[in-house]
Amino acid sequence: MRVATLISWLLTVSLGGFMLHTWLDRGGLRQARESPDGLPPALIFGHAVLATVGLLLWAAYLVTGVRPVAWAAVGALMVTVGLGLCTVTLWTPYPARRPGERRSAPDAELRSGAVAEPASPAAEDDSYQVTDEMITRLLAGALPGRPSRQIRPNPAVLVPIAHGFAAIGTFVLAVMSAIM
Repeated sequence: MRVATLISWLLTVSLGGFMLHTWLDRGGLRQARESPDGLPPALIFGHAVLATVGLLLWAAYLVTGVRPVAWAAVGALMVTVGLGLCTVTLWTPYPARRPGERRSAPDAELRSGAVAEPASPAAEDDSYQVTDEMITRLLAGALPGRPSRQIRPNPAVLVPIAHGFAAIGTFVLAVMSAIM
């Protein structure tokens, strides 16, 4: 189980390294420094460094067999997972927008502190009807203003998802290995 943990950790670090390399190549560091909404570079690099430190501690545990070293690796992994969750939370736009799409006026009003007027009951019923129609169209595959087409998953999304699942697996394996 200790070697399986090492293999899982190597896979997770490899996927994370790929994402970090891609982020740097695409100017992520420059954009993060220029944009007030950008990810703090310390968060991203702290996540990567702690993952590597944890991996080195796990390798030291494999060589020495000293349990406190295994628990130190698990502790480093816990903090790494926490920073990874922070990264995902800050990176994921909510509400999701298409690339290049700007925020609507109500979002700007909310940021300025303006209070929106409550909708009338009749308007609420209309909004539910519009939502129901939109959901029906999406389930049917027809998007408003676009021809019907199959919705395909974006392969670029698979790397962060695989990284997250590999991290969960690594954590479970590391804890189980440290206990046994």
